[in-house]
Amino acid sequence: MTVRQITTILLILASLSSIGQPKKHFQYLTKISLDTTYQVFFAYDAKFTTIINKPCYTLDRTHPLSCSEDSVLEVWTIVAKYKNKELKDSLTITYSAGLSADPEFVIFSKSGEIIERFSCLEFYINGSGTIYTSGHTNSMYNRRRKFQIKNDTIDEIIQPFNYVGLKGKTLKAITLYKNKTGSEIIAQLPQNYFIEILLADGKTKDYAIDYNFLVRTDFGLVGWLRLEREEAFGEVLKNLYFAGD
Repeated sequence: MTVRQITTILLILASLSSIGQPKKHFQYLTKISLDTTYQVFFAYDAKFTTIINKPCYTLDRTHPLSCSEDSVLEVWTIVAKYKNKELKDSLTITYSAGLSADPEFVIFSKSGEIIERFSCLEFYINGSGTIYTSGHTNSMYNRRRKFQIKNDTIDEIIQPFNYVGLKGKTLKAITLYKNKTGSEIIAQLPQNYFIEILLADGKTKDYAIDYNFLVRTDFGLVGWLRLEREEAFGEVLKNLYFAGD
């Protein structure tokens, strides 16, 4: 058996061994399902979190802590109360699917003020007040983020880039550039060409469309894809689209 054949077999075995393996991140947290329609999960440290998981009907989306069963415009779920040794008062964590399929978590202070909103499908919070979120909602892809609770504020840990990890065949011919701006071309790819979208800007604001993506060609070249606004809705790659309104 040649070295090339051995290498090929090892690569196939490595690929097969990764298929079907469960996700191992945050195994120390307890996980509950909140919304089967959108596959929404909440994971928490039981030492610092009291689960409530009760629906709350409200006409005022800014104050879901004031419940009224007569108000049925929108249904929130009061998910949990959270408090660690760094916090003076407990925080209330809520979830809503939104009025137009915009799943989000919202954290409120004891006085009912909004501290932070999170557009996501998976929400993880540990005992040190670190929050991790993920999900393809109000974004172009499954955006994974990290936040830190600091007293009465929540700060995002901004990444230099966001990992995208989408693979597929192009739905139209595209051009990859050396930079986000400028005319120097790395590659011109035809329709039905296999690509992997690697990264996006880590500083994209909430509810905003990403237009620049770092892409790897099937050959292995890397360049920037620049989307036009009309291409941000699945025009280049089937699963690359803005999920939201």
